[in-house]
Amino acid sequence: MIANAFTCTGAYAVLIMSGLKRVENRSMMPVPVRGRCAMSVSKKFCRKEYENLVVWLAEHCDPSAFAQLLKWDDVQSWPGCIVGTMDYDAMDRVPCNTALAGECRIWNEGYPNWWILSDIRRLPTPIPCRGNVGMWKLPPELSAEVEKQFAKNRGIIFQEKLR
Repeated sequence: MIANAFTCTGAYAVLIMSGLKRVENRSMMPVPVRGRCAMSVSKKFCRKEYENLVVWLAEHCDPSAFAQLLKWDDVQSWPGCIVGTMDYDAMDRVPCNTALAGECRIWNEGYPNWWILSDIRRLPTPIPCRGNVGMWKLPPELSAEVEKQFAKNRGIIFQEKLR
């Protein structure tokens, strides 16, 4: 049962669901520290934020990142919705895995905790919901809808062993 969720900005959600961002830097450890969760997108996500993300990627990332990036038409319905599920494993240090340690340098916002994300799956249809700070409990009706869509979705966006 997927009982928890976290909310992130639209740009980070696009990067996570595109398989380009596999870590979250947070101020708090989630409870429990590992499991499967849903991800919602902040209501403020707009086309301008998406365009700024594209500009940032062009300046800071390998051009191959654009091949993986979801297009605006794919994500414009995401604000204020749960859009995917993923496994997470939280730790209070940068992971030992070299590739993930490199990502931690890019996405470090100065917080002490790292959530390593894997087995990221996009839901077939975004589910409207009110997000919250940190890892939060899904209301039972939202949890049931996420589970229903998760069961239908067999396409793994990105998968890697944790740590």
